[in-house]
Amino acid sequence: MFSLENEEKRIKQSLFIILALFFIINLGVVIKYGSGNFLGSIEKMDNDDVKYIRSAWTLMDTGKFTYHKVDEPTVYIMPGLTFVLSFFMLIFGKTNGVLAFRIFQVILQTLSIYLLFLIGRKLFNSKIAIVACVLNSLYVAEYFVSTIILTESIFKFLLLLLVYISIYAVEEKKTLYYILGGLVWGITCLFRPTIAAYPIVILIMWLVKKYSFKDMVKYTLITSAVFCVILSPWWIRNYKVYDRFIALTLSTGNPFLQGTYVNYDQTKDYTPYKSRDTVIETNEVEIETGIYRLKTYARKEPLKYLYWYTIGKTIKLWNMPFYWVEVLGVSFVSAEVFHLLIIGTGLYGIIRAFKKKDMDYLVAFLVIAYFNVMHLPYYTFSRYSYPVMPLVMLFSSYVIVNRYSKERKTA
Repeated sequence: MFSLENEEKRIKQSLFIILALFFIINLGVVIKYGSGNFLGSIEKMDNDDVKYIRSAWTLMDTGKFTYHKVDEPTVYIMPGLTFVLSFFMLIFGKTNGVLAFRIFQVILQTLSIYLLFLIGRKLFNSKIAIVACVLNSLYVAEYFVSTIILTESIFKFLLLLLVYISIYAVEEKKTLYYILGGLVWGITCLFRPTIAAYPIVILIMWLVKKYSFKDMVKYTLITSAVFCVILSPWWIRNYKVYDRFIALTLSTGNPFLQGTYVNYDQTKDYTPYKSRDTVIETNEVEIETGIYRLKTYARKEPLKYLYWYTIGKTIKLWNMPFYWVEVLGVSFVSAEVFHLLIIGTGLYGIIRAFKKKDMDYLVAFLVIAYFNVMHLPYYTFSRYSYPVMPLVMLFSSYVIVNRYSKERKTA
């Protein structure tokens, strides 16, 4: 499943060179830029990355899981990143632990390229997979992500692992693969709740592969049971702290409210609201305000809001790379041009694949579509498309390799 034993020698060599160069350059980027790429200030704690670091510090010092305030327990974020950060801090110290975590991200980024190769080989072929790995290693956002303290690197690795296991599970109908799938699905959810509805992708694949109802029920029960085991400590903790069942987080209010403003322009039809005493109460107010806005303004301009909640937000999701601080001397313009080339050729590759009616590619498309749809109700931007960009690159590589093959035949 993960072996290269039967792979051609030149493919193995090419992959090794790609992985080695990517790792070395990425490690150099992390060492060079280090804490210079903080998105917030350690003194002010004014952005997600520094709040995650403070959350890990507080967990180490007090055993309490917090985020916005050190004296207030949180259910605003999933616990995965805080626990991983605190693990490295326990071993290397509060400051060096952050650097160790960044190096850990470099390793995960490298392993993600290896997973991309395995997925590409399985869905397409080794040549297309290698080209996808080349594109991914040239995608400068991958180097930027290694320097920041957010969930992107871990989440992307787990997502690609989940996709790869899913391919085998659906194809071979082995209980072991579904157990592994449930395990990785649960762990991934501890970092980002948007993956919680991932079984929708599997359900569609089951229908395409004409699974029997009996098998669907069987594998649903297996994966759900494993998922529940993984999430149960989080559920128990939340019930003890808040005296109610909280499955994932209570933090969609603000992104949901922000998403109700067309083009995120709050200068028009701004709806004021008052924050409450706690983050949870404020979250509820924000959701209520967002619903009010949709009932009020979407009714007045239904076509405008329909466009915004479909095409408009989709454009916002894919129109630029998740690249907020320049690294390796690559300008924002250059990074965006390369990103748009990937998006353009990737979209063309998806269209070509569907014209051939080859369902082997369907799972990669479904995952891309899943992330697109899941983020439409909220404030959507390039950060949320980043984890699935490697899958887009597979379709881009599909076009590049086929184009090159045609040119060689006509030469």
